[in-house]
Amino acid sequence: MKDAEIDANGVDSLGPLIKVANTLIEKELNNRVASMFEGYSLTGPQITLMVYLHDAHGHAVTQREIADRFVLSHPTIRGIVKRLEGSGLINTSQLESDRRQILLGLTVEGRRLMDAHINDIHGVMKQINTMITDGLSGAEQEKLVAALKRIVANFSEDSAQ
Repeated sequence: MKDAEIDANGVDSLGPLIKVANTLIEKELNNRVASMFEGYSLTGPQITLMVYLHDAHGHAVTQREIADRFVLSHPTIRGIVKRLEGSGLINTSQLESDRRQILLGLTVEGRRLMDAHINDIHGVMKQINTMITDGLSGAEQEKLVAALKRIVANFSEDSAQ
């Protein structure tokens, strides 16, 4: 996107600009990480779920926790889970204390795959974060993080009302 294409009013283009940034970041992340999982045809959200399960360190993770953490609808998270389960990379079970809650975990194959690539994935994530903040001072980076957290909170507050 060229600077001339960005709305001169700034605020009017804020939402679309955030969407463009998100799309570019997601594409870069997907391109870099997908090559690590050749033969699996995994999407960014599927890999993100697997990283979350890998990093959970034995903590019981529910489908609802994932949906809440990544702000995904039940049908969206269910589709991601079904595809990963069908690929033999995650398994599901019911929480004993609440049978409505679905527990998620990596299968032996999923764990093997993640163990083999987790350091590379975290390295890519760090590189992407560096690309995002390239040219920003430490103070600007802190302001960016604070602004993004505020945006998230604004929408979280709206949905809670």
